[in-house]
Amino acid sequence: MTLAHLDAVTQHGVIEGWACDPDRPAATLAVAVLAEDGTEVAAGRAELFREDLMEAQLRYGWCAFRLRASLEPEALMAQTLRLVEAATGAVLHVQPSLPFRRADDGDCETVAAVVAEDPTMLHSIDQLAGCGDLLAAFIARQGLSAFIRAAYGYVLGRPADPVGFASYEKLMRRGALTPFGLLAILADSGEFRSRPRLLPSPVQPAFVFATTLDAPAGAGPAEAA
Repeated sequence: MTLAHLDAVTQHGVIEGWACDPDRPAATLAVAVLAEDGTEVAAGRAELFREDLMEAQLRYGWCAFRLRASLEPEALMAQTLRLVEAATGAVLHVQPSLPFRRADDGDCETVAAVVAEDPTMLHSIDQLAGCGDLLAAFIARQGLSAFIRAAYGYVLGRPADPVGFASYEKLMRRGALTPFGLLAILADSGEFRSRPRLLPSPVQPAFVFATTLDAPAGAGPAEAA
């Protein structure tokens, strides 16, 4: 069952909201906003990060959207809007009167704002804090050793050194270190901070920990815990 909501429109004519299918957490939904007469006034993908959605455990927090509308905010607020899934036309949410929110930023009117809106790259490792189930699924399918190797490659861009590998494996097998905790440690290391890398977000195919979610149950080599 798809969950979705039209939250607000800003003074710049950007419609905000979120949409996700809890049964398909790896799927990014394409959505559209329709006016009362059925005209499409905005469209895009629900793939932006929001901390409140992460705390609500909605697609790890990566299911928000901010869509530039073809109508002025006043016109949008004066009518009933429908949020639909673009692929099927299924109505996800009906909003009789869209609330107004005054945005503090320029709604992607500056280069900095455009970069900040890029859903394909992390802006902070903390944006993965809600991905515990996703990381656990990777470990269940590929094994703990594979996860540690993937974590080093993802964050530091290199193979795990033997000492670090053995230390982190021991901690994780004892339950003293979580999968996200390992990513956070590597991202906070002097090595990473001296040579920072752009890290793919969960909505990008290059996000290595998501590749197994679409595999059939039991697929892939799994280690004993």
